[in-house]
Amino acid sequence: MISCIVNNKTVETGVNPGISVLEFVREELNLTGTKEGCKEGECGACTVLVGELHENGTVKYKACASCLLPLGEIDGRHIVTVEGLDSSLLRPVQKAVFNNNASQCGFCTPGIVLSLTGFLLTSESFGFNDALDALDGNICRCTGYASIRKAAEELSIIFKDKKGSVEKENRVEQLIDWEVLPEYFRSIGGRLENMIYSPSNISMFNENKVLIAGGTDLLVQKPEGLLAEDLVFASKLDSIELKQIKEANEYLHIGGAVTVEQLRKSEIIHKYFPSLENDLLLVSSTVMRNCATVAGNIVNASPIGDITIILLALNTRLILRKDHSRREVMLDKFYKGYKLMDIGGGEIIEKIVIPLPDETSLFNFEKVSNRKYLDIASCNSAVSIKTDNKTVQEITVSVGGVAPVPLLQNEVGKFLKGKNISTENLIEAGKILTSKISPIDDIRGTAEYKKLLTRQLLYSHFVKLFPDKIKYEEVAG
Repeated sequence: MISCIVNNKTVETGVNPGISVLEFVREELNLTGTKEGCKEGECGACTVLVGELHENGTVKYKACASCLLPLGEIDGRHIVTVEGLDSSLLRPVQKAVFNNNASQCGFCTPGIVLSLTGFLLTSESFGFNDALDALDGNICRCTGYASIRKAAEELSIIFKDKKGSVEKENRVEQLIDWEVLPEYFRSIGGRLENMIYSPSNISMFNENKVLIAGGTDLLVQKPEGLLAEDLVFASKLDSIELKQIKEANEYLHIGGAVTVEQLRKSEIIHKYFPSLENDLLLVSSTVMRNCATVAGNIVNASPIGDITIILLALNTRLILRKDHSRREVMLDKFYKGYKLMDIGGGEIIEKIVIPLPDETSLFNFEKVSNRKYLDIASCNSAVSIKTDNKTVQEITVSVGGVAPVPLLQNEVGKFLKGKNISTENLIEAGKILTSKISPIDDIRGTAEYKKLLTRQLLYSHFVKLFPDKIKYEEVAG
């Protein structure tokens, strides 16, 4: 039985937990303001807000694509559709959309309204860039984005003036006072506390069950297949470590249920890898990053998975758990072939462990795709370098899209280690790289194109990290 609150109504249902929240709210609850556009998380028309009760009694909300959110994920949570913002008057978000003519046919408008409400619920500064990031998964086919951007800018201007009075832990109460949220939101925390709901015991997971760690790929790849499976949800397992990012014993520990957006926003990650805040914007949209997990990206085993390519360059190891036993696997040894992994039945990725970089360490990620944002890479690459700014002391290079698995390019590392950072050495490293990869022709490009692209990505790392030593025009040819 799934218990949750949908808008202002407590709901209990025995519906299969593998169906999408989109299907549930439309077909079972008749809340048709939530639209079905693409069913792949790419249009934003199905956006809802998901509220989760935290230990301090507050409810934290995030915008999610309901078409790729399994119903089992909302057990014990608050779901807000556009109907849940209803009132006799337009709320500030709706008013900004109206004032700026940011709606025509209206199909996408509910998702835009909820994404902008999510912006007001989560942004630290109410900055315009945060508003645009919140909208990055919303597509409109008829209005034109200039008017939608103007609506976002209007909200940013209005609420920037209020940011001095914003208390991070009391955001919901303040947004109620500012009439962004309806009055009933004040009662949600208490109602969730009293809801009959208990997490799943991590030891209950076994080889007969299917673990859902976000589900953003599974609900695209095999939505019907999930309906016949015995599902366990990573976000519901009773392990705090699964949901935490922490620093301990010269390592970063990232729980298997940590979402991509949680990783992107983490202060610990900013401290050691500041570029990832922008790099992870390339992975997917906000409504996807709020659901997709780091471990889910790893076990999806895509040869061009962005998160995996980043983690490979950082010498990552995985802690796999089954019942109470654990074992370690280096990420570069985890993949045995196309979609084949060193993970047994009943095992889960409990933690992703990364060595802390020191003051000599540099990191960079590069990706090429048809669209800059929200697209699968043609090729991607990451590099981690230790240097005295003259020579390469240590280097790890990962590349994606050129092999059946995410690839660690050891030969390039062996060649560059101990050598001067120079155009000549870099060009030679590029030759080694292209000789060691065997991409195939596919919809994203020919094998020859991908070889050229991968070499150029290697050059891009050095141009960006060592602009005083490597000039783009010297390697561009």
